[in-house]
Amino acid sequence: MATTLFLRDIASTLNVPTAFKAALQRRGRAAATTTTNTSASGTNLPITDVAGGQQLSWFSEPLTTAVTISGSITPNIRCRESANTVNAGIALAIERANNAGTVQSTVSARAVIGAEAGTTESARTAARTPTSTAFSVGDRIKFTLSVINVGTMGAGTFNTYHDGPLAAGTGDSYVTFTENFVTDEIIEVGASEIRGARFYG
Repeated sequence: MATTLFLRDIASTLNVPTAFKAALQRRGRAAATTTTNTSASGTNLPITDVAGGQQLSWFSEPLTTAVTISGSITPNIRCRESANTVNAGIALAIERANNAGTVQSTVSARAVIGAEAGTTESARTAARTPTSTAFSVGDRIKFTLSVINVGTMGAGTFNTYHDGPLAAGTGDSYVTFTENFVTDEIIEVGASEIRGARFYG
């Protein structure tokens, strides 16, 4: 059974600034957007929350069982470029981190996902084969997105979309692993999902 981790817009449980977001096994509640400035002849630009803002990374919650990740990994990242002349795509690196968030090894090196982004939001996806990596209980999976040149990059902006609530909808960005594993998930319960013995409404 495969495992999918969705890129969310809530802070990771790591005791770090908000630039570290959570990757969870449950879809989000409202799509969020990042904006990254692109530059003439740029090659590898970290994703930022807003233009010129904080660089972002996503972390899973700690694994509750040991697992070796060796099967195909399929990212699905929704993105767009501001103009065709930006000549940019979305790239992803996946790493093994310890419970404190310190990177221990590379699972899948940074590589572009699919083709150049279009000028309207759409998904970019492409399966990849990782380096076989053994994760211990308490380890986390780190995801780092970057804007990469597809040809010669031009000045403009690049957006990614995450935390979406609907499959194939805006912000539905995620990474699917072949292996079945469980993380120590953040439990989110909206008010509309709470039902007590004396619930009215």
